[in-house]
Amino acid sequence: MDRKWKVSVFFVAAAMLLAGCGSKGASAGTHKYATKQSYNLMANTEVETMDPSLADDSASLLQLNNTNEGLYHPNKNGKLVAEAATKTKVSKDGLTYTFTLHKGMKWSNGDPVTAQNFVYGWQRTVDPDTKAPNAFLFAPIKNANAIMNDKKSAKTLGVKAVNKTTFKVTLSKPAPYLKQMTALPAFFPQDKKVVEKYGKSYGTTSAKTVYNGPFVQEGWTGSNLTWKMKKNTKYWDKKVVHLSTVNMQVVQNSSTALNLYQVKKLDDISLSGEQATQEKSNKDFYSSLANSMTYAVYNFKNQAMQNINIRRALSLVLNREQVTSKVLADGSIAPKEFVPSKLTENPKTGTDFATDAEVANTTTQNKKLAKKYWAKGMKQLGKTKLTIQLMCWDEGTNSQVAEYMQSEINQTLNGADVKVSTLPKKSAITKMSSHTGFDMALTGWSPDFVDLMDVLQLEQTGNPYNFGSFSNKTFDKYMKAAITTDANDSQARYDDYVKAEKVLMKQQGVAVIDQGASTYLHNPKVKNAVSTTDGGTYLKNAYVTK
Repeated sequence: MDRKWKVSVFFVAAAMLLAGCGSKGASAGTHKYATKQSYNLMANTEVETMDPSLADDSASLLQLNNTNEGLYHPNKNGKLVAEAATKTKVSKDGLTYTFTLHKGMKWSNGDPVTAQNFVYGWQRTVDPDTKAPNAFLFAPIKNANAIMNDKKSAKTLGVKAVNKTTFKVTLSKPAPYLKQMTALPAFFPQDKKVVEKYGKSYGTTSAKTVYNGPFVQEGWTGSNLTWKMKKNTKYWDKKVVHLSTVNMQVVQNSSTALNLYQVKKLDDISLSGEQATQEKSNKDFYSSLANSMTYAVYNFKNQAMQNINIRRALSLVLNREQVTSKVLADGSIAPKEFVPSKLTENPKTGTDFATDAEVANTTTQNKKLAKKYWAKGMKQLGKTKLTIQLMCWDEGTNSQVAEYMQSEINQTLNGADVKVSTLPKKSAITKMSSHTGFDMALTGWSPDFVDLMDVLQLEQTGNPYNFGSFSNKTFDKYMKAAITTDANDSQARYDDYVKAEKVLMKQQGVAVIDQGASTYLHNPKVKNAVSTTDGGTYLKNAYVTK
């Protein structure tokens, strides 16, 4: 998990228009275009795959969102706009969606992009043999759960091509967020001919895949740190694509990234906490609050973490204001609850969800109360000392936050002995997924689409990203109610999510640490490069001025 930390880092709603605020767009005659339409972009991590069904990291998702496209995509204001789709018809009961595609769309190899490509891509992602990490997102579609549990064939998924440019999706329960989800790479179309041609090696290099988006990827061998994206001449909307080349470079060291920016070898870099503080006066500096959050999971497989008093003590001992201002220092803020602030509002009152769902004594430091809970929990466990394995990974500020937690807990709670285990990110994620090797673990998330379900579903029983194995019947009940409520009754859905969030926090199912921010330097000559809350960049309409 990266971004924004996320294990499954998908494209999300646009946060802002980089260096393009106040501009009138890229229409002919409005701007003086540079002769060389080239953009130098940094990736924080290596690309893992170009297979839309398997992509689960920020670098891969950035590539897929610029070289491929689905039915819809958020624009610079976060509003969902049609891409491959021309229109969508939804039945009155909210259970049937009919999508109509542009005519004449082509893949980069010249094959036609058809409704059947979407049907095949969705079936392949849900098929348990594919082992797609985000197959669970298809749960509302008819037969998806049975398919994922290997009880039905993937061909029975509730999606059918009516003709070459029309396909129909049948849901088993309302999913008012379905159109938003189609912006995610897991919902992109796939060319069956190409997938079957390359088999297990599909998506492992630039050459072993095919593209239907604004750009094609070139020169990625599967492990190299530099490659390119070039304008896709077969793209149906190529007239609005101005960049000819995007030079990609993996840079994991923040100091190296800053040096490359200063000598104009990078046009965009993300900033670390100390850098963010130092560069605030730079005219190229940009910062915006993100939907991402960092949080610690308690391993409910371990007896001590099953004790609610121990969990409450470990959360209340932490000073989130100190974490955000001193440890991170990058514009992040102290969280109110699990759901990020400003994600969504009460349909009736306009109140921020985080305010409506706030539960006292869950995220605000209270050492006196923490000590009280700790003493009670230790007595219940029959212990005078408790060793706690806190796992984190070795990228970004993850380890610094873990060290802060270690210091606060060990100094404040009598008998506590936190030991930090710092692992490579992939190894940490593997252990979290298997619920082994830790008592607490630092992780994070940022919504794939702006819907409360995408955050709160993380803690539902059995969710693959429920790393701590939190399970609460009342929480699950409210989540089920919210997910199955009439799509038109937004207030009822909202109220059920509020109830679910309150149960999660009253149970201290997780310890939320911070709500993140996107902080970076951006070349002001590059316009219309849309930043996303996961730290990604969408380049379809980007261009370079003189």
